[in-house]
Amino acid sequence: MNELQRQAYLSALGIENYAPRWLLPSAPVSVACAMPIQLTSTEPLVVSPVTVVSAVVENLSENKNASPNLLSTIADLGEQKKAPLAVNAALILQQLEEKKAPVVQPFSLSVYRPQPGFLIIDSRNPRLALPTEVLLNNMLRAHLSGSSFSLGEEVLRWPMVENRFVSRTENDARNELQTWLAVENELRPINKLWLMGESAARYWMAADSDWPELCWTTQPIADLPLQALILPSLNQLLQNPSQKSKLWACLP
Repeated sequence: MNELQRQAYLSALGIENYAPRWLLPSAPVSVACAMPIQLTSTEPLVVSPVTVVSAVVENLSENKNASPNLLSTIADLGEQKKAPLAVNAALILQQLEEKKAPVVQPFSLSVYRPQPGFLIIDSRNPRLALPTEVLLNNMLRAHLSGSSFSLGEEVLRWPMVENRFVSRTENDARNELQTWLAVENELRPINKLWLMGESAARYWMAADSDWPELCWTTQPIADLPLQALILPSLNQLLQNPSQKSKLWACLP
């Protein structure tokens, strides 16, 4: 065939070097190609693989001595070239977003159960070494009007399972802690819930919630039939005594 066409076919088929091993029966004798002195266009020759394969099959079909196996093989190659690769764009975008999501550093929360059905979750910062339990005791004495209660701090750490191969994004923390609260409500039904401090509140409120705006108010808990009173943490109250007036007005 024409040398330019042959090179175009080989390039489209991904064949860099080619040397014929035999001459097909009844094939015309190869002749030297007369190369043009100057190409009319400097643009690279682009040939569709499907077009190339179709042309090859058509040329071989005209040759009565062409091998049927050869025709079948080239036709199969054409089908492979036409088959598009399956690409899940949604999955790719999700993976990119997960890679961009910032990692949440491990943290811990203080959990109190002063009375059955009464749960308090406070943002914990033991480095400050402030008398948080003394303040909480005074708050509960005023709030519960002399009713008996008990204070025993439980430490809730996140992540709950140490595994460095598991992602630690804000969504991971929210899903895990909301699951914990749902199980807690099933085992010991909650009728009163205080979430104190941003770290304690952000993972049980909606993802787009503004904690400063919601502080001192009662808010629904995401995906749970619960209401929570959003308050500053015990550490924040001790560091900002001026907020105590709001606290006493907020407590029923």
